[in-house]
Amino acid sequence: MFLRYCAVGCATFAVDFVVTLLLAQVVHYLVANTFGFIVANAFQFVVAHGWVFGQSFERQSLWKAYAATLAISLLGLVASNLLMFFFVSFIGLALPQSKALTAIAVLFLNFFLRVSTVYRSTR
Repeated sequence: MFLRYCAVGCATFAVDFVVTLLLAQVVHYLVANTFGFIVANAFQFVVAHGWVFGQSFERQSLWKAYAATLAISLLGLVASNLLMFFFVSFIGLALPQSKALTAIAVLFLNFFLRVSTVYRSTR
């Protein structure tokens, strides 16, 4: 399951990375990071819900899972923005390197939280 999650994570990272870097040309990097994260999160939920965690897309269970996943993702977004701020503003790393390091850290956080809460019965 973790390998599938990582595969989805790679695709999600690509979406997040591209959206963030494109938007960072016209808005503050933390605003760009937030939008990149939101777009990538919606993509990730749809793919991971069905392919990684083997859940149905039945309307009632889908909304419940999405609400729980969204709550976890909001924690991930806070962690992402804090790490981005730390890497860019304090360490002085370039935006692409900061985004890559942040994405790796948040991948593990999101997986652990989803497996231990939302999808705990599918293990």
